[in-house]
Amino acid sequence: MAVPTAKLLREYLGENYQESDEELIKLYVETHQFYRKMKSELKKSDLLMEHTNKAGATNLVKNPLAIELTKTVQVLNNLLKSLGLTPAQRKKVVNGEDDNDFDNF
Repeated sequence: MAVPTAKLLREYLGENYQESDEELIKLYVETHQFYRKMKSELKKSDLLMEHTNKAGATNLVKNPLAIELTKTVQVLNNLLKSLGLTPAQRKKVVNGEDDNDFDNF
């Protein structure tokens, strides 16, 4: 997978690009960089970690980094949705589907 850049995202948007997309594009690129750092750090550690609670019992818990990585993926997906770049949104454009039922009214 290619590392996303602002230029690449603008190219994906094509004629749908608007100057107002710039902040979302910047946020997506920065968040993706953060995601790659977390993913790299998670590869160096275990998915489960020992945690000792207040009562002194030790249990295995999910690595907090894995939880944050999942949240970051959701943020990235939401940013792509905001830009209209999810596969489902592109399929609608290609197939000529439109959610606007006003014309059918």
